[in-house]
Amino acid sequence: MKIIKLTLSVSIITLTLASIQGCTPKTAGADSGYLNKNRGAAGAQISRAEAEQYSRQQGLTADEIRLENMKRRQTTDSIREASDAASSASSATRNAVGAIDSIKGLLNSF
Repeated sequence: MKIIKLTLSVSIITLTLASIQGCTPKTAGADSGYLNKNRGAAGAQISRAEAEQYSRQQGLTADEIRLENMKRRQTTDSIREASDAASSASSATRNAVGAIDSIKGLLNSF
């Protein structure tokens, strides 16, 4: 269980770092610093298309993170359900063996 959580955490961190490295200086949160540094310079101006693309990328990133979190929760829930089912089956088997031992003890006493 801990190994799965650790693996998922490492995967998400790796995915996040890879997506951040692929961004230009005008995106991924560095845009305000970039714009402030270049205020008044030609490089500070972004086109409407670039602004719309940036907005779409931010929305897609947020959706991707949300979906990854949902997938992780579903995986964790399914593992937990399987574990609970196995535990219930184990308890039922122990109870059945206990009942058989009790019946054997009663029959042997006669």
